[in-house]
Amino acid sequence: MIPSFTYQHLPSNAGDGDWQQALPDSWDTPVGDDQRLVGPANPWIPTRVALISPALRHYLQCGEECLQRANGPVATIASPRVIILSRAHADVLADWLDRHATAPSASADIHILSSSEDDETIARRLRRLCGNTNEDWRHGVFMEVSGLGVLIRGSAGIGKSEVALELLSRGHRLIADDAPCFTAHGEEVTGSCPDRLFGLLEVRGIGIVDIRELFGSNALKTRKYLRLIVDLYSSDAGRTIGAEERLFGDRGNERVAGQTIPVWRLPVAPGRNLAVLLETIVRQRNLERQRGGQPASPQITRLFADGEMPPRPDESPEPWS
Repeated sequence: MIPSFTYQHLPSNAGDGDWQQALPDSWDTPVGDDQRLVGPANPWIPTRVALISPALRHYLQCGEECLQRANGPVATIASPRVIILSRAHADVLADWLDRHATAPSASADIHILSSSEDDETIARRLRRLCGNTNEDWRHGVFMEVSGLGVLIRGSAGIGKSEVALELLSRGHRLIADDAPCFTAHGEEVTGSCPDRLFGLLEVRGIGIVDIRELFGSNALKTRKYLRLIVDLYSSDAGRTIGAEERLFGDRGNERVAGQTIPVWRLPVAPGRNLAVLLETIVRQRNLERQRGGQPASPQITRLFADGEMPPRPDESPEPWS
């Protein structure tokens, strides 16, 4: 059982003032270089404010042990500890506390909050509250693919690690798995891996594998500019593909560490070679950068010689989270 805690549910209309009031004193005190102030719950990374999403709760069968280890190695993280259940209603938190915690205490070191907001919305709010908007994190696998920094995202079990292994076997390099950290330097965003997880990849059914031992040191890279995000989603998810997406691909933009990063969405279905598709997206992205952002080649443009060329996707960026 969690021995001592405070808890509070923040409603959907809670503002920055409500969050400041709910968070304990000194929650935003700077942490060490090998620690994170805010990030997803990870038993190997000391994280003062640990976020637990519904997917993580389901994947980990999150119970007492998960909550006990949400902030990583507890001995290395200074108080206070904060655990936030994201996309959770008040009854979800109450149910958790009934099963995993003893009675609340006003002098506790563990502070449990819940909110209907998702992980990334909460993280952005917390970074804003502590005045640090240049750093960001995303859940996924960050890789160098054909010289381009690509963050591969998707829900738990969609196949991110399998794609990463296939890309590694094809000569591409791993930068970070699980929770890469992104930092803005001017107009560039650099992604890197927490020291504790560098060179490691978690593969469902196999466990945590040491990429350096399996593929050699050349399969790893310490940091890279983030140029592209690829979101994997199930083709059974019911997402409608419109005419524009069929012409230019299903894409949009997203803000990471205050900078705009292009996003491509790739449906996952049995028989699709995701590594080849992802390599093709990277090649297309590189070609477009060489053409100054023009997504269509001259030959494709000629298809519309007698009509009106559809607008380029980057003329109407679509945020997507």
